[in-house]
Amino acid sequence: MMHRKLVAVAAAVTLAAAVGCSTDKGTGSSSSTGGKATVDTLNMTASAAAPTFVKNWNRFSPADKKSPATNLLYEPLIRINHLAAKKPEPWLAESFEWSADGKTLTFKLRKDVKWSDGTPFTAKDVKFTFEAPTSNPKLTQNSLGFKTITTPDDHTVVVGYDDVAYQKLASYGDERIVPEHIWSKQNLETWTNPEPVGTGPAKLAKFSPQQITFDWRDDYWGGKAKGVKHINIKPFADPQVGKAMMLNGQLDWSTMSWQDADKQYVAKNPKTNHYWTYPTGGDEGLNFNTAKPPLDDVHVRRALYAAIDPEKLLKLNVTGQSPTNATGYDAKVYGDLLAPEYKDKPHTQDLAAAKAELAKASYKLDANGNLSKGGKAYPLTMKPVVEYSNWSAWGLGLAEQWRTGLGLNVKVVPTPEDQLWGQMAKGDYNIALDWQAGGNTPWAGYDGVLNSANTAPLGQEASTNYTRWQDKTTDDLLAKWRVTNDEAKQKEYAAALQKIVVDNAPFAPLFTAAWFIEVNSTRWTGWPDPANAEYVPHSVLGPETILTIQNLTPAK
Repeated sequence: MMHRKLVAVAAAVTLAAAVGCSTDKGTGSSSSTGGKATVDTLNMTASAAAPTFVKNWNRFSPADKKSPATNLLYEPLIRINHLAAKKPEPWLAESFEWSADGKTLTFKLRKDVKWSDGTPFTAKDVKFTFEAPTSNPKLTQNSLGFKTITTPDDHTVVVGYDDVAYQKLASYGDERIVPEHIWSKQNLETWTNPEPVGTGPAKLAKFSPQQITFDWRDDYWGGKAKGVKHINIKPFADPQVGKAMMLNGQLDWSTMSWQDADKQYVAKNPKTNHYWTYPTGGDEGLNFNTAKPPLDDVHVRRALYAAIDPEKLLKLNVTGQSPTNATGYDAKVYGDLLAPEYKDKPHTQDLAAAKAELAKASYKLDANGNLSKGGKAYPLTMKPVVEYSNWSAWGLGLAEQWRTGLGLNVKVVPTPEDQLWGQMAKGDYNIALDWQAGGNTPWAGYDGVLNSANTAPLGQEASTNYTRWQDKTTDDLLAKWRVTNDEAKQKEYAAALQKIVVDNAPFAPLFTAAWFIEVNSTRWTGWPDPANAEYVPHSVLGPETILTIQNLTPAK
């Protein structure tokens, strides 16, 4: 769950002072007993910017606004290891196994799990959770796509598919299980689940629109926390307020993009103030509309990409990200799946290559700096999201690099977020900043942006393939990868697809897509070291959030 809005920091001293007075007495990070302060409470955010909270923990609810920190209450069957090639690992399920034909998935559930009301967790809960949304199209749906689901005993769940479904396994990492003995009695369209009962470590202690307090369960199946007993979830009206709360110590932990965080936050107290970026596996880069001239010419796309210097762009709005390689896959996440020829080679500017590619193109530069063909000019535009200050800054930088490097004029058209995705879906753009190669599996990352089944003719809505890339070889490789569980074959298909991306540039990877993490370690230590972390310390990333909190210890 990566925040889309990447905004500039504005943590004024007056703002910090104002929000510093809003904490209720008795809800801070320490309590006093016999004159000695005891740190036992973690203060954190667990949502995007919002001035207040609503009380609705019904994860199926069609309501627009819901309560945060659902991942501390409800847990999935599996954990996706985001730092190890998105590998699925056991969580509420102690094991999982595919049938030989890849059409049947069997989960063996843990036998030591109880709901927070003391009721044993069983296969009935899993079956209910997966089936409930399918009975009402108004409810939030899952993406599991199964044909059958059976429960041979209290701790076994068998899911059947019509076709080979290896790539569906990762989807179970997004589906948090709810208690059948409570939810089956409710109208899931209108119920708000005001007193949530979960398998997770959190138990609701207090709710107000200004703060939610959870207690760590003593009987949590995953064990006790090393030091955290209470968790305060705090809202923030906008990112500026959230950043001020981090600066004044009102928050121990948050997840926001922060421009110039090294200067604006870390430098204020380098011993305690930390700003980290963790790779998501994919990239941020350019979509080229391959169905529209002049981007239908591979030499034009290659020229545009080769002319870009991502290092210089990042200096225009510093967020802690770094240039990525031309495949879009992050080497830190996908390791050996990335072909050796791309692994340690982030994209760099090559103006000689850019000019050579432009010379090969069927479109030529006219006197006005536009690409033309047959006497017709094809002016180019580039669309970033207007609300994302870094993307807007990078957009202007891209236009300048194309102008000075190639003599090419590209008009930057900052576009509201709620409009741009729809425009890309219908093909109403030339070039646009977007995320690519993301997803809970490397196959999904490429399937979304490359499979012709996920695109549509101009004017019609494509589901995910906004570049309109259509290529039979690409589709065949994706199809073969989808139906194999052989790691050697997966690696082979991945390498072939990487070469297609690099050679044809349907999209242009520029920067590592990242989770942005802020930590104030004044009160708590034990945060994962980005250099050798085993999990991502993100506040809304399911089991990762739980592991982070569980391993914190009070600072001495």
